[in-house]
Amino acid sequence: MSTFEYVVGLVLVVWGLVLFIATPLALAHSRTEHDHGPDCWWCHPHLPGRRREQQ
Repeated sequence: MSTFEYVVGLVLVVWGLVLFIATPLALAHSRTEHDHGPDCWWCHPHLPGRRREQQ
């Protein structure tokens, strides 16, 4: 097995574990009764502002 194959496999396993752990947390968070408001980073992610090109 080459180093590249090992690294790709390791990344896939780690990503799978992250998804396996995060899925129940995301489901529990989305099914709560109260409103989290606009400050909830999970419900309302804040995208970074776009840079304006200077002319």
